[in-house]
Amino acid sequence: MQSKKRRKVAIIGAGRGGTALLRLLSEHPDLEVAGVAEIDQNSPGLELVRQMGIPITSDYHEFACREDLDLIVNVTGDPSIGERIEKEKKGRQEILGGASARLLWELVYNFKRREEEKEEFLAKLATINQDLNATKEYLENVLEYSADIIITTSVDSEIVSFNRGAERILGYSREELTGKKVEILWRDPEERKKLFGQLDRDGFVANFETELISRDKRTIHIMLTLSYLRNQEGKIIGTVGVSKDISEKKRMEMELLRSNRDLEDFVYTISHDLQSPLRAIYGFSKLLSGKYTDKLDETGLHYLSRIQKGTERMKRLIDDLLALSRINMQKNQFEKTDLKDTLHAVQDIFQLDLAARNGELLLPEKSPVIFCDTTRVQQIFNNLVSNALKFCRGNPRIEIGYTERKDEHEFYVKDNGIGIHPDYHHKIFKIFQRLHNDESIEGTGIGLTIVKKIIDLHRGKIWVDSYPDKGATFYFTISKNIE
Repeated sequence: MQSKKRRKVAIIGAGRGGTALLRLLSEHPDLEVAGVAEIDQNSPGLELVRQMGIPITSDYHEFACREDLDLIVNVTGDPSIGERIEKEKKGRQEILGGASARLLWELVYNFKRREEEKEEFLAKLATINQDLNATKEYLENVLEYSADIIITTSVDSEIVSFNRGAERILGYSREELTGKKVEILWRDPEERKKLFGQLDRDGFVANFETELISRDKRTIHIMLTLSYLRNQEGKIIGTVGVSKDISEKKRMEMELLRSNRDLEDFVYTISHDLQSPLRAIYGFSKLLSGKYTDKLDETGLHYLSRIQKGTERMKRLIDDLLALSRINMQKNQFEKTDLKDTLHAVQDIFQLDLAARNGELLLPEKSPVIFCDTTRVQQIFNNLVSNALKFCRGNPRIEIGYTERKDEHEFYVKDNGIGIHPDYHHKIFKIFQRLHNDESIEGTGIGLTIVKKIIDLHRGKIWVDSYPDKGATFYFTISKNIE
């Protein structure tokens, strides 16, 4: 294809206006500056003309004789120059001066500015496209090399893309499954169809546990997040599913369940094996104390009493160990509970003990409704009130209180007992910790350990505020965010 012929232009005047016009015209792709006329050979613009290799003359009349010129632009400000050239010209040159020259300058300047803006826009567009391509490539790599299963489907549930994580976990190649119905991977294909109700309602499905089938027929437990794919107009064009392989987690959960069952069987077996001889020892000791009292001296009766108390304590210890083991093995039954009923039940349990010692158990005026394991929370109060009664001399006064916090429920059980030295505050929740060796005070050293275990299951904490001879206040919290 023949290139377009460039139009030749001559400029009269190399002052500031001529220099500016020269710069603009020389950059125009369709124009060629073929000469510059300037009487003053010291004009600053001539240096630029020389650098550009453009012919220079001091006689503008020469341009009138050049028939190769298409346009002569007079920027001297002297209109008579243009008039003389108009009379002398030999060819068809167009002559511009004055306002016409300024208009030409503006037109060329605007053209140049638009070209620069266009180039700047194209450069920015190229940068944006480069960034978009880099982002696209990055996201494609993330999807392709993700350890999780990532599958996209069409609106007809046909597999469109199948990443390497899916190939590795499910054992299929993408070539095998592209275009196939995704339901062939599901153990229960109908389950996937049911998910679309939630997908239409909420726009996505998150953390849905289900099962897929691998190429070698293994069950793959997954946690699925599913959402619609849409085009630029917002029209649904398919789905994208991201599935985390939780098979190992499921296996460990089953193993833990089996271990808990085995442990529970072991604990009950051991407790039975321990309880049987204990019952025999206790039974025979009661028989001796009943029928053979007259055959035993004071020392023998003392030993017999020690045997009975020891077996009773051993039985309590086994019962408490069983209770502690059940906390870890049995599933929590969380539910909304009105603690007013729970606290009244605690009051009923200790009513006779309190009456016998002329004591009292005060309850809060207002009790909350909380989300908890009702039976275990009652066990917390039972153990703390029982603990308070053990260490109260004279007339026990026990108070249960409640304070609502932002993210938790806070309770306290306060008594007027013998108190606990601060050095032992951190020890009392550890198993088998008895701070008093007085055998008249019952206890196995497990009760507060059970309390702490239950509170841990409710995402709470427990602490004590106490000094010797000033009673003790046990504080504990239950999280509001268990659900």
